[in-house]
Amino acid sequence: MFRDIDILELLPQRPPFVMVDHLEDYSETQTTCSLTVRPDNVFCENGELAAAGLIEHIAQTCAARLGYYNKYILKTGVRLGFIGEVKDLDIVRLPREGETLCTTIVVMQEIFDVTLVSAEVRVGEEVIATTRLKIAQGQQSSE
Repeated sequence: MFRDIDILELLPQRPPFVMVDHLEDYSETQTTCSLTVRPDNVFCENGELAAAGLIEHIAQTCAARLGYYNKYILKTGVRLGFIGEVKDLDIVRLPREGETLCTTIVVMQEIFDVTLVSAEVRVGEEVIATTRLKIAQGQQSSE
C-alpha cells in the first residue's frame, strides 16, 4: 500500500537529491523507508554511500513521514524540513552500491514544529547505523 505512493509526492527534494526510493511503512510514531544505493547517487564515492548520504537518507525518511502526514492525513502541502541536530551517530559501516537500506525512525518527542527521532539503518538483518536527529519543519514547499 505505502510502497505504491510516488515518493516525490512526499518529499520537497527533487532528483538527483532524492535519497529515498519507497515509503515502506507509516504510523504516527514510526516510519520505515528504503533506498537502493546506485552508482549514480550523488553521495556515492568509491562504491559506497558516504556518511553525508547516509545522514541525508535518514533525514529524508523523516521528511517522508511528515510528507505522508501532511498530504494524506492533514490534506495540506508538503513542508520543508531542516536538520537541526545529529546526535549519537554510530556508523558501523557504509553501505555499498547495490545494497538496499531499510531505515526506521521512531518519534521520541514532538514539540511545535520540532521532532526528535531515533533512527536505525539496516541492510538485511545487519544494523549498519544508528543516530538521533532533531528535525525542524519550515514553510510549505512551493512544489
